[in-house]
Amino acid sequence: MKYLDLFWAMDLLYRYYPKYHSNELLLLADDILKWINNELPEDSSTLIYLRSYFDSPYDALSKVWNEVLLLAGPFSRFN
Repeated sequence: MKYLDLFWAMDLLYRYYPKYHSNELLLLADDILKWINNELPEDSSTLIYLRSYFDSPYDALSKVWNEVLLLAGPFSRFN
């Protein structure tokens, strides 16, 4: 369920958050999703960086998930 929630929040922020491509947290979340989907080559510097900070893709997902949902919260319910 967490993966779908993160994917939903990332999609929502991509559409409505004006600084999406300059936010480091969102770039990190994008890289984690690529890591989960095995879209990063083994010799990628991004993969080496992620492995140096996180034990697994799911550990990384759990640490970034709440922060992304907090950022997406205001965009999920428009008045």
